[in-house]
Amino acid sequence: MLLTRFALRPRSRPALYSCIGRGLTAAASSIEGDSAASGSPLVNSSSGTKLVKRKVAIVGGYNGTGYHGLQLNNDVQTIEDEIRRAIFKAGAMRESNFEDLGKIDWTRSSRTDKGVHAGCIVFSGKLLIDEENKVDQASGRVKDLTEALNASLPENIRVFSCTRVNKRFSARKNCVLREYEYFMPLSFLRDSTLESHGAEFDQDEAVAEFCRALRRYEGVNDFHNFTRSRSQFYKLQAKRDRWKAQSRGDTADTETGDDENNAYGDDATDVCGYMDSTVEEEENSAVDDCAGEVHQVEHNEGLTRKLLLRHRRSVYSCSGSLVQDFCGEPYLRIHIVGQAFLLNQIRCMVGGALAVATKGMSRVAFDAALSEGLVLLSSSFGGKLHTVSLHVDPNTALAKERKDLMHRILLNRQEDEEMTRFREEVIYKEVSSNWGTEVQSDRWRAYLERCYESNKDLDEDELSDVLYELDQAKLRSENKSQCIVEQNRIDLTENGRQGALLPKQFTTKLCVRYSVAPGIFTSDLRRAVTRHLKTGKIPLDVNEEQLMAYIDSFGPKRLATEGRKLRLSLCTQS
Repeated sequence: MLLTRFALRPRSRPALYSCIGRGLTAAASSIEGDSAASGSPLVNSSSGTKLVKRKVAIVGGYNGTGYHGLQLNNDVQTIEDEIRRAIFKAGAMRESNFEDLGKIDWTRSSRTDKGVHAGCIVFSGKLLIDEENKVDQASGRVKDLTEALNASLPENIRVFSCTRVNKRFSARKNCVLREYEYFMPLSFLRDSTLESHGAEFDQDEAVAEFCRALRRYEGVNDFHNFTRSRSQFYKLQAKRDRWKAQSRGDTADTETGDDENNAYGDDATDVCGYMDSTVEEEENSAVDDCAGEVHQVEHNEGLTRKLLLRHRRSVYSCSGSLVQDFCGEPYLRIHIVGQAFLLNQIRCMVGGALAVATKGMSRVAFDAALSEGLVLLSSSFGGKLHTVSLHVDPNTALAKERKDLMHRILLNRQEDEEMTRFREEVIYKEVSSNWGTEVQSDRWRAYLERCYESNKDLDEDELSDVLYELDQAKLRSENKSQCIVEQNRIDLTENGRQGALLPKQFTTKLCVRYSVAPGIFTSDLRRAVTRHLKTGKIPLDVNEEQLMAYIDSFGPKRLATEGRKLRLSLCTQS
């Protein structure tokens, strides 16, 4: 409005020019002041080189004990506060950007809560670097920056590599897979078993039951009972519904399609894999671990609420194993790989499996297992512009085929070995040490006892009927989806009309079956399977199980290679 007013009044234009000039002068003075204050001038007087703002990916790890989570939070000690101070001391950040990291486009691949550790986490931001002299052209490593950061960081926070990356790279948005592990003493499983004495405890059966329960999480499921933030989502959804209804009422005589789409914009974003920052498991929450105990009997509305897309998550792998010697004691190790997680979801998943193994199942919601055992293990990156890989994986070689983009690998063998040493010598020992306290164990056992007492009143026949209805509803949904796919295949052959030829959530099922991250490999595999359907190599009436059997017999790598050739041929034609 200001520019428009000056444009309409020619006599006022000189005042506008003068105002803009003063603003530019003030901005320049501010930059010079910031540089002097930081002790690291933008122009190095000794060499005459100029520092420029460029996107850098930082791979690090930390022991989360003693910190109130990862993300910056006023008046409490956090991991990111230590990291930004180290970046500033290294001269890679202006003082004007110190308070607001959004100015440097700062993101992180995951966020961890209070007491949770990270063996590997990736940050990205625009840092001040000497691009001409300090960036290795082959690897993209920013020379001396890793050492400078570690010199200012405490021993329980380490940086393993700093790499110059594409300016469009975002550690959060380009992260397509997050990998966690959870460690729990075997003695905790035994102590949590209700109405059982040590002599009667069947260790092998309890461990097997625990591991079987973990496997049931794999695939795409609704985890509304596995998060403490579900009431927040329902309130947000109700607010959107009210806004949607009001918009329809206010614009009854006009088009309302755009408003309807916007009302559910975040849910659509969730489906695409770019998760809202408030719904990740790693969110730095103000919820105290001991607050908000789970009640066994909730109001009817809580039992019949409509499922939300926000609660739907893809879990590619969830398994358990017994480690006989973890810092001198037998431990259960839980390994979980997924796209993104709800607040406290992973700890609630562990709590749910533990409740099943110890006969303390809750009716409506699971309490979160203790935070002491949770470790962020790794991440994988992808997206339409797959310019970054953490390690060399099945997608890396395919991404490097693009000659118009520089692909970076964030960890080489030496850096990966250093990261592994830090995880084993610092984090794992801290996990073992933290499990020595008895207070948290007593709280968990009290929760299981409440569950057990509540379950005594359950009608087993009624519960079996409910579970049967749920299974039937799931089967009807799968059959409906299969009918749609089969009709699309018929339309393709008879009318040439293109539709979805593969089952819903097919990519997730490929990731689970073949232990691969979503990306170029799975896209090429899907492309080849679709081609085989179109050419008649695969019957049009094939179901999902038969389709997977065909991929197994033909070979997933062989099919992906065929899909890659098809993709490259299409690119050449275009």
